[in-house]
Amino acid sequence: MTPYSQDTRHPSKSRLLKDQKVIFLFITFLGATASGIFFSSLNNFLVDVYDMGAYQRGILESIRELPGMLLFVFLASVSTVKEGRILFVASLITALGLLGVASLSPSVIRVTIWLFVWSIGAHIVMTIRESFSVALSEPGSRGRLFGMVRSLRSLGTIVGTICIWIGMDRLGFGYEKLYWIAALIMSFSAVVAIFIKERGHTGVRRKRFVFNRKYTLFYLLAILFGIRKQIFLVFGPWVLIRIFHQDAPDMARLVLASSTVGLFIKPYLGRLIDLLGERTVLMGDSVILLLICTCYGLAEKTLPQPLVLPSLFACFIVDDCLFSLRSAHVTYLSKIVESADELTASISTSYSIEHLVSMMAPIAAGFIWVRFGYPWVFFVSAIVAGLMFLTSSRLPRQAIK
Repeated sequence: MTPYSQDTRHPSKSRLLKDQKVIFLFITFLGATASGIFFSSLNNFLVDVYDMGAYQRGILESIRELPGMLLFVFLASVSTVKEGRILFVASLITALGLLGVASLSPSVIRVTIWLFVWSIGAHIVMTIRESFSVALSEPGSRGRLFGMVRSLRSLGTIVGTICIWIGMDRLGFGYEKLYWIAALIMSFSAVVAIFIKERGHTGVRRKRFVFNRKYTLFYLLAILFGIRKQIFLVFGPWVLIRIFHQDAPDMARLVLASSTVGLFIKPYLGRLIDLLGERTVLMGDSVILLLICTCYGLAEKTLPQPLVLPSLFACFIVDDCLFSLRSAHVTYLSKIVESADELTASISTSYSIEHLVSMMAPIAAGFIWVRFGYPWVFFVSAIVAGLMFLTSSRLPRQAIK
């Protein structure tokens, strides 16, 4: 098997590659800014406007994740379209969903529909971003570009959360105005995407669907990450909002702090993937995640009261940084994939598998929260962290050269 690679030795090709990286990273930053405004305040929005409980939130999250499960279908239907054009259209769909949530959602049903539209665009953008990250980098240094992408996403999130903080605290903006701003930024991202030029597999006809036994570990990692992701994206903030009464500006400040830390840490985490290999990095990720789960579950009853919130804030920040290690899944895939035309389809398949699990996990976690109490959500997550450790330990010991 030969790792997917491309030739960049020609000077003009090298300059073009640098220019395309700049455009790609700018698109990433704009998308992250829009997401920082929207996603950082979404949980508060659902509580403040619709008074949602944990079980309702779990059901809504499952519906919102449905486009992720159907991702391979969406991308298979446009397998002949260049990925830059897909990025353009998907960005516009994301912006449309934001506008719908902002101004066309008088009921829970309506907001669910528009979140579904937003999710279609956002999941396609996410997959194409991973694909371009591989196309614009070289074997042995892919972790570095992925780290830059994650860092810029943190920077965009910082800008987005500052918009929430200033908009709500200083200017008196409501959610509608903030989400209109997010939609405009996302539309600008779509305009910039017009100028990106495809490279390698992003500009050729792709396989519609890939499901291969040789990628079994890659798929297993996707399943476990899907559970881990939804529990911490939804119920980590939900604990802070529902149990510890943190409002939207409070959460914006927390996300701002988390993104500021990530801005500096995530590039080094990307380089760590190149240096140590996916196996070591993902095993370490699992151990730290196990500790975070324990803290979320036990902090309220075991720590002195003044330390509970700071400990949970620290868990939130560390966990947010660890999410960037999802890149190790794709760098591992890029080393074992047999042909370039399998890469994007394989990424979309893994995301579909991940989101199939993500649809079920919030409902189950919401039920556990209501029936047994929120600590048990994180005790179950600790078991998932252990399974992640065992799966990661089966990856190759050394990075494939």
